[in-house]
Amino acid sequence: MTGAMLVERVTPARDLEPRTLARVQGRIVAVQVEPADAAPKVIVRVDDGTGFVHAVFMGRREIPGIEPGRSLDLEGRVCETGAEPKIYNPRYEIR
Repeated sequence: MTGAMLVERVTPARDLEPRTLARVQGRIVAVQVEPADAAPKVIVRVDDGTGFVHAVFMGRREIPGIEPGRSLDLEGRVCETGAEPKIYNPRYEIR
């Protein structure tokens, strides 16, 4: 876990709004790691049953315990995007 969660209410992925602080609970369905010749970044796709959210961890190439099938709580500021919502460098807790 990286710090205590600050948002008490869980928001379904389908209801995430840009520029809001949100907490999402779901299952990791995919993990993408940028190649060695690119800036370090891990992108985690999380499905909460209502939709998907991407957790983007900048400056990292691996995160122990983050793997498909695991349950995860994410918290952070939702970024405006044309596709699925993203949360950069979220607080997280593996469940």
